[in-house]
Amino acid sequence: MQRNKIIDIAKGIGIMLVVYTHTKCYAHDAIYIFIMPLFFALSGYFFNEGRTIKENIKNKFNSLIIPYIFYFLLVQSLFILVHKFFYQDIYFAWGMFFKPYWAVGPMWFFWGLFFTSVFFTLIAKIFKKTYLIILLSLIFSIGGYLLSLYKIQIPLYIDSALSMTIFYAFGYLLKKFNVVEKLNTKTSIIVGVSSLILYSLAIVFQIVNNTKPNEVPQNYPLFLLAAMGAIMIFLIVCRYIMRFKFLSSLLSFYGKESLIIFVFHVFTFYLFCLLFNLDIKNLTYLQGFLITIFALILSMIIGLLQMKYLPIPNLKQMYRYLKETLKTSLK
Repeated sequence: MQRNKIIDIAKGIGIMLVVYTHTKCYAHDAIYIFIMPLFFALSGYFFNEGRTIKENIKNKFNSLIIPYIFYFLLVQSLFILVHKFFYQDIYFAWGMFFKPYWAVGPMWFFWGLFFTSVFFTLIAKIFKKTYLIILLSLIFSIGGYLLSLYKIQIPLYIDSALSMTIFYAFGYLLKKFNVVEKLNTKTSIIVGVSSLILYSLAIVFQIVNNTKPNEVPQNYPLFLLAAMGAIMIFLIVCRYIMRFKFLSSLLSFYGKESLIIFVFHVFTFYLFCLLFNLDIKNLTYLQGFLITIFALILSMIIGLLQMKYLPIPNLKQMYRYLKETLKTSLK
């Protein structure tokens, strides 16, 4: 399938903002309004209506949970080895597998996106009509909001997954109706200005969204509209960036490889702090900016080396190999 460069650019800028917001950064709360909803929407953009429920869930398991297991073990091992090299004690707790933190903390997103995908697949394949898909996705998300309101948490970030279902559906709608591609200059300005007003209102009213622990803003309607508005601004800007060849190529490259930046960047934070004897919890704004640049470069290098020399195992091929080996040995 041909890649959509606008989406790759959006993912590229998005992953850079994710890395930046995990340090000491300016505008942290303003970015958090939309940054995780953006990634859920971009995932919904690629929802495959042609697959069955079983095929969709199997595909998401192979593309999210299998990589999660692989990267969890790899990054956690590197994290421990690096700390041992610097003569610092660190421990490994298997509970982190279901509730990741430290270097593997951002990997909660694999669990959240998997369950959001499952919820949306069930909705879209059972109810089919677009208005029902949107209505039920909104109901699922309101369910996540109510869980947040009453401080009820469900293991494996299922509560967060519920809250993000409407954004996954939003991405699905953008693709289904080719919204971004159909925007001309006039409609882009109208949509952009309207969206900017909503987003500005969310900042003025101090809307704070934290998706991982499912801390949904109490002003839920404004949060939904502001986050969706920010996503639209984001995509309009990304379409404009396509005019600049070098910048668009750089950003789309990072977008294509956003997964490896996502899984390795916090590990590189700890490495930076160990090298320069810094406290990761007490960085200055300048240090936060520098560590972001460091992480974006080193994470890419580590990730590209990992993909070349230590790729994620293909379970289907491994199964076939073991099966053939077993048959041969029994002859």
